[in-house]
Amino acid sequence: MAERMFPSLEEIFQHASEAHKTDLGVQDWHNRLRQADENSRRGLRDVEILKWIRTVLDQLRVSDTEDLLDAANVLANGSRDASWRLPLGQSGLLEFFLQVSIAEDAPDELVASALRFIGNTCADTDVNREMAISPEYLPPTIGHLQNLELAAITIPVIYNICNKYERAQHAFRASGLCSALINVLADPAFEAGPLVPYICTLLDYSSQHADLADCPDHSLQTIMQLLKGPQIDSSDMLLVINTVNAFLNQQRFQKHFMEQDLVNTLLELIVRSYAFETGDPEEDSELSILRNNVNQTLSDISATTLFANHYPIDSALVDYLIQWLSSSRAQMRICSCLVLGNLARSDPVCLDMVRRLNLHERLLQILRDQTDMQVAYAALGFLRNLALPAENKTVLGSLESTELISTFWSSDSNPQVQHASVGLLRQLLHNCIGNVRWLLESLSPDQDSPAHEKTYLSLLLLLYGRTDDISTKVEIGRTVATICRCIALSSQGLPAGSISAILHRLYGMHADIARPLAMMITQSRFPIIRSEGWFALALMARSKEGSAAVSEVLQQMEVFGALVTTITGQTMNGHGSPTSQHPNTGNTSGSGSRSGIGRPLSEQERDMQAKDRENALVLVNELLKSTVRFDFLLVGTLRRLLSL
Repeated sequence: MAERMFPSLEEIFQHASEAHKTDLGVQDWHNRLRQADENSRRGLRDVEILKWIRTVLDQLRVSDTEDLLDAANVLANGSRDASWRLPLGQSGLLEFFLQVSIAEDAPDELVASALRFIGNTCADTDVNREMAISPEYLPPTIGHLQNLELAAITIPVIYNICNKYERAQHAFRASGLCSALINVLADPAFEAGPLVPYICTLLDYSSQHADLADCPDHSLQTIMQLLKGPQIDSSDMLLVINTVNAFLNQQRFQKHFMEQDLVNTLLELIVRSYAFETGDPEEDSELSILRNNVNQTLSDISATTLFANHYPIDSALVDYLIQWLSSSRAQMRICSCLVLGNLARSDPVCLDMVRRLNLHERLLQILRDQTDMQVAYAALGFLRNLALPAENKTVLGSLESTELISTFWSSDSNPQVQHASVGLLRQLLHNCIGNVRWLLESLSPDQDSPAHEKTYLSLLLLLYGRTDDISTKVEIGRTVATICRCIALSSQGLPAGSISAILHRLYGMHADIARPLAMMITQSRFPIIRSEGWFALALMARSKEGSAAVSEVLQQMEVFGALVTTITGQTMNGHGSPTSQHPNTGNTSGSGSRSGIGRPLSEQERDMQAKDRENALVLVNELLKSTVRFDFLLVGTLRRLLSL
């Protein structure tokens, strides 16, 4: 250590002086070293004596490799003292050992000591790190990884240079560190052992945002072998997963990931991680983060076409994941829902999952349990995919499933789950009048109960009025729009009395049914949502009951103003008449030529505005044909709008 550095150097230099009969450049070098030792004990750092030591090392390099090796070992040990790092860099000693480390004639033992000195001196010392990453030294440093005798020293040296220093991380990344590390790990003679934490960190540094084209095909397989080692802890596992994700961003490695069956390695990691739990909150929380990250990795890769092609629905992997749906481990069930849900992207697969495998029953059981909202969220997403084929909607949709979905609307503690439950409902209602009927069922069959006058749609509208989550409000609005479209499409295939009964329950029991649609047309963030709202309002106004609901929301100035602007392209004055041109449109046809920020509208935006205007005019026309009584001022304005 540093307290023995100068006495040890004195012994070495004494031997060199006697062997070569030289005064080492100064006659009183003994006293100078002893004074430097005394100053060191008092906390003083003498750069000048270090500069002289550098001159002695230059001499020894030419004449005495044995004494140079001894001196290098002493200095490498002394450099572990953080207070000496800057002086050792300023004195030229770091430069000396950098040169030694790349010298072709330097023996491995001397290079190893030089590397130790470099690693210690560069730790947390950016000015020294800058020297180490210069183009002269950096590539040869990476090159030492090819020498297994030096690799075990080189890895922590590179770690010290890179740790918390982005310039060094970038330099090593650009010089191919990732590929070099993978080649070392792939060598059967290399034992990672205690180097695993350094390797995991360096792989993370060198793979993020890197060009991995030079990395071998076996990269992922080699990296993921680290996950099976006894030396790895949860922190290092997280770093390995980060590295795996970086590789999986490239299609080439996605292919190898599947071909080498590495999916099972990640699944095994999830299972093994539960055995690592100790009851310590901090450690167990880190393991939970690890499982979440692994699940995200599997979710991303399972969403690719390559994955679906490699793992058909009758594969062993699918069978294994189906078993996980009934696991007592929450994150295993989440993993199963995510991966299997991503496989449920085509009608044939979705139909098979429901008809043959009855997976929807397992998912509905998860929703019944409601023990973990993260699991429920994943199950809702899976069910939504299964509900895509028309044939599955009637199987998944029932009074029980409608009631089950509605249970998530009563608690506002998890808006994400509420949003997912409404999204599933909307998918079930799409072109399925039978499921619309379930939504309109009374909450209680007892006619004397107040709940008899309420429906599941009533609960949904209560959620709309209560939630502050904009995405949930929008999803509810889209659900109401879906109901309007479904009824309109079904009106030709059902008896008039049946449609009349549905309309009576829809509008007679839900006075605020048009409020979510009003929100859709007045928001400005999502033009597509706004267009969907106009279309639904036009459909709603076709019936007498619907016209009454629409007229109710038109009493709101903001809603009526949106109607005026959409038709005329002009804003509205306090008397309900158009005034000046609205910034989001360009003329009175409603097909504006410029956006709200002054740029020209795209062709798609112009088409959307034209469709909005057309639907708004249909809405006005339907309202004027209706027998619903309006305020005479409103009627006059509607007629003027229709004449434009």
